[in-house]
Amino acid sequence: MRHCLLTLLFWIVANSSILAQAPDTKVSLVPEENPVKPGSETLVGIRFQIPPGWHMYWVNPGDAGEPPKVQWVLPAGWSAGDLEWPTPTRMVNPAGVDYGYENEVMLLTPTKVGQSGGDLTANLRWLVCKEVCVPQKGSAKTSLRVGTSAPDPAGAQIIGAAKAKLPKTPPIQWKVNAFQNPGQLILNLRPGTKVQQATFFPAEREIIENTATQKLSSTSYAAQLALKRADTTKKVLRLKGVLVINGATAYAVDVPVK
Repeated sequence: MRHCLLTLLFWIVANSSILAQAPDTKVSLVPEENPVKPGSETLVGIRFQIPPGWHMYWVNPGDAGEPPKVQWVLPAGWSAGDLEWPTPTRMVNPAGVDYGYENEVMLLTPTKVGQSGGDLTANLRWLVCKEVCVPQKGSAKTSLRVGTSAPDPAGAQIIGAAKAKLPKTPPIQWKVNAFQNPGQLILNLRPGTKVQQATFFPAEREIIENTATQKLSSTSYAAQLALKRADTTKKVLRLKGVLVINGATAYAVDVPVK
């Protein structure tokens, strides 16, 4: 309920005529390869160049805001998968804690290639925030050919850099698990080395209190992160999100909660 009220408040303020509008965010599409092989899968990046001082949102925006939305218009026989989100940053503001991006972000889309080429168009809606939040919309287009000749390497380099910002899969030997008690969700892992610092970004809203301190306990080989529950009456079946270790490497977490 609090998230809905905060989001509504931001959207009302954003549309007030007494407040200045945000500079336009630049959007463009970056294909991993061109031409592409028929029947293959390729990545298409949606690049947002965000005005200085403003920010956009992750799939879970936190205590307020909304993530970008996309509707694809594709050639016959093509299809687009779910967006892949790079690791966000934690942004503290008077309304609470938001999860999102500043300056620039590339959202990746796995795309199934048809038998013939054509134009790919992404119709987009997003929210940018500073002291106020402003809804924006726009379209980005690229044209892809279908063939077997060698693609231009420039796109692969840009997409490769974007892929490096995605959270990684934890090594299987880590044995990540989670359980819950009346006030907390507890995330356990055994990386085999000392964890000095850890931050968890929940992929779903209202799972944890975003403003609460995340309490880390660790040994030379294992770590436990205690997260304050947002709703103690709701049973959490799975804990999904991104875990950033020692301020550097990010790992995708998706485990059942005992």
